[in-house]
Amino acid sequence: MTRYPYGDPLRWDEVPPALTAPVVSALTGYGWTGTHATEHTTVVPLDDHPRGLLEAAARGEHLYAVWGAARPEWSWGTAHPNAPAGGRLTPLLAPPDDPQTITAQIIRVLRTGRTLP
Repeated sequence: MTRYPYGDPLRWDEVPPALTAPVVSALTGYGWTGTHATEHTTVVPLDDHPRGLLEAAARGEHLYAVWGAARPEWSWGTAHPNAPAGGRLTPLLAPPDDPQTITAQIIRVLRTGRTLP
């Protein structure tokens, strides 16, 4: 039987704050000020140095790492903060309950614009 430190991800009504807190803390520590979490999303404003997402930053967009939009997995996309929900999301390629890998993948997206090298 698999044990999940934050409970079974298939049963999450929302992402546990204990999971998103270290992600937000690490991203803030790396200089991504304004990073915050909601029930299903980690939001990273692109007002700093997003080398991999320069066009999105120029449009005033944010990076969204979303849990369970279409499937029980992490996905990412960019959108303007005042845009309606729903847009193109790409798998983040991170396990559901590993804050270090989630953070590393978000940083990879910010630096390169993609999740794979």
